[in-house]
Amino acid sequence: MGDSEWGFFLDENVGREVATQLTQRGYHADLVIDVLEPGVADHSEILPYAREHGLIVVTKDCSDFSALPPSEHEGLILVANHAHSPVDLAAAIDTLVDTYPSRSAFRGQEEFIDDWVSH
Repeated sequence: MGDSEWGFFLDENVGREVATQLTQRGYHADLVIDVLEPGVADHSEILPYAREHGLIVVTKDCSDFSALPPSEHEGLILVANHAHSPVDLAAAIDTLVDTYPSRSAFRGQEEFIDDWVSH
């Protein structure tokens, strides 16, 4: 189950239900649409907010976020397959968290969550 030092910033394309599932698992989860304006710029607004608050960005915008230098983010979880259910995504994030020795070990890392979803 969740570890309170792990926090996530869900892009507007991920959905509220994923945030609800993560919160129920004991994680901090903010939605971009609740904190910033809808349609904000990924690099100039989402990433700085996530860095300032130590949050991992979860997004389906793989092309916008992949291949960023590690120094530009607190960690990225990319969702390539848009068909995953919110429950499956939250469970996969939980599994991913369990494989890292600490939150700090994930800083600057990038993971495609599709590799972590159980089928």
